[in-house]
Amino acid sequence: MKMYVYCSYGDELVSSKKQPVDSPAAVEAMIEWMSRTYNVKRMYWRGAGEELWDRTMQFGKETPFGYEYAAVWKRHTLQSGTTRALVSAGKRYGMEIIMYTGLFDYGVQPDIGIIGPYMFEDRGRIEHPEWCMRDRWGERRCPGPFEFAFPEARQYVIRRYVEEIVRNDYDGINFYTYVENCGLRYLEEFGFAEPIVSLFQEKYPDIDLRKGRLSDEQTEHWYACRGKFVTDFVRELHAELKLHGKKLSIILDAENPDYVQPWWGKSVPGTGYIRTDWQTWIAEGIVDELWVQLAEIGKQTSTLDNLLRSCAGTSVKLVVRTPKPFDPVWEPYVSAGVTPVAVITSPVNGIERMVKAPPSTALLHSEDWIHRSQGLTDMAEGRIEGDVQAAIVLAQDRNLVVRQRAMRALKKFGTSAHLPIIYAGLHDEENCVRVAAAEAAGVIHDGDTPGRLLAAIESDDTFLMKSACAGSLLAIGENSLSDATAGLSSKYRGVREVCAKALIGLYEIDGTALYPLLTGIVRNADEDEIIRYWTIDGLLGLCLGGRLDAEEEKAFIAELAARIDKECSTVVQLHIVRAIGKLAEEGKTACMPTNIVGKLEQLFREYGDGCLRTDAAFGWRLAGNALLSFGAAGIEILEKFREQTQNRWLAWLAYEVVYLSHQKAEFLLIDQRQMIADHEHYAPQFPGYRAWREDIRSISRLPDSSFDAS
Repeated sequence: MKMYVYCSYGDELVSSKKQPVDSPAAVEAMIEWMSRTYNVKRMYWRGAGEELWDRTMQFGKETPFGYEYAAVWKRHTLQSGTTRALVSAGKRYGMEIIMYTGLFDYGVQPDIGIIGPYMFEDRGRIEHPEWCMRDRWGERRCPGPFEFAFPEARQYVIRRYVEEIVRNDYDGINFYTYVENCGLRYLEEFGFAEPIVSLFQEKYPDIDLRKGRLSDEQTEHWYACRGKFVTDFVRELHAELKLHGKKLSIILDAENPDYVQPWWGKSVPGTGYIRTDWQTWIAEGIVDELWVQLAEIGKQTSTLDNLLRSCAGTSVKLVVRTPKPFDPVWEPYVSAGVTPVAVITSPVNGIERMVKAPPSTALLHSEDWIHRSQGLTDMAEGRIEGDVQAAIVLAQDRNLVVRQRAMRALKKFGTSAHLPIIYAGLHDEENCVRVAAAEAAGVIHDGDTPGRLLAAIESDDTFLMKSACAGSLLAIGENSLSDATAGLSSKYRGVREVCAKALIGLYEIDGTALYPLLTGIVRNADEDEIIRYWTIDGLLGLCLGGRLDAEEEKAFIAELAARIDKECSTVVQLHIVRAIGKLAEEGKTACMPTNIVGKLEQLFREYGDGCLRTDAAFGWRLAGNALLSFGAAGIEILEKFREQTQNRWLAWLAYEVVYLSHQKAEFLLIDQRQMIADHEHYAPQFPGYRAWREDIRSISRLPDSSFDAS
């Protein structure tokens, strides 16, 4: 049976439990076992989209987890040549490599990203805010997309994709249609570009689309008008790809294929509803493939049945994502030409085993590295008896996956006698082996182990290695305290970070001694700002979890309050403000100094007209949210700012905080009519856009943004 595979790449990179994809050797091994065992003929590679993002996105270190993952760790793996190795291996094994990326997912403006998921935005959106989807007043930009109603935006994106696909010799491109953010405030918020309005009025010339009083029929037509320009994009991109012999594939939501997808687990699409006119795509032959997304099998088969009827007699192919590609339910669809797509990121994906053979100790002694790897996995997961001697031998295997799995097997069955092998693994040439060794050391250890882990960080302070070492120090427990405490003074930044995180976890062992050490990190302006960020984060967790005693809690909150207006690092200052807001939400205001609201007021004021702060485009969101956390007192301050007329930016930002609230990375949808009424009664003059980071500038109000909501 023909089968395809999707590799989510970024999801693989943040977990040591998944398929290693962090080096050329790792992706070559992945292609080999999938081809040889399951005859996989195509991989949808999200790493292709991630690599393009790496070159075209602006990243913000004010969200440290996302920054280190995306702009440091992921960049490190990509620059090692993983893409070239993957494509080359695919050609050797007859496997197509399809670029997987988002049709509408181009990052978010930073005042959304600072809340979640993290700060990243396409430089094209930053440089051309007029190319973004905007609200009915031409003010707020939709987090994520370009507006394909603008031909110049379509061509900008098309040129980029075609160049990327041709340069890397991908066989085509596949688009998902959701956006990974929750910045939408109401379903009808965006989709009012002049070409959309004009198209709508061709059918309804007497209806003002921007006033929002539409019948169900008119609303559906509006969604179709938005979708018309998506179809224009699809048509134009397909024509360009066809010139180079490349394929175009688009994912359809299985439950609601006529509209763009919601992000996983969300109830609505983050762009609002946009029609996906797949019937036209099929009829015109402007897609080569349609992918039915994961859902309940009944919904998938229903959508497939409709698609099969529409695709009959055309060249359009169909694929379906499934965790059970060999399930008999798919047999009639496979016979009709549908190809299942297994997703290796999921723990249940249909091809979990690297070989089809059943568990057996014989696998450990096979001449085939794929069999040896699976044998070690079976051993580590308890499906076969532990053969420690075999694991010892295979820890020096020439194949990186075998060595990684050998470390996992030793983690389960090894003893302290095998520590020299684990310690050697800490310095393996492949990251995935080093991480597996670090995790094994959290289970099998002696008095030297904490020092060995920290020594390993000196030469490898990458994302997963730091996580594994911090976790193992925590697992070792009290015997890690001495080394972790000493490590706070290391000249190696990665060592200090790991030690600070470990000591947070070990706090209950000796909090009296650890508290001054940890607060000392917070106070130390010479310490790396990201280490200080994580230390504040850890102490906040201890405070909210009731693990600080009353005196420590009061002292910690006082320390945060004192630093609001003294802190020189924007990363640290904003995290302090975020922490104060969370503490206030949890009812800790009685422990706070009486002047704390005044300090937050002064900080918010700094984002007004003439702001020279590097976080001018987004820091106000956290300062404003912190004021909201103080209830009526904070709202009164924000309303005072909104009502004054001398400082336009201050008024607008206060309006956004109160009436377009964004305090959590989740949808908090409000009613469209309420929003229009709020805008009419409370919105001050829109001051323009601020681009983020050092390039702080104000872009004038755009010409089509004048609208009277009365």
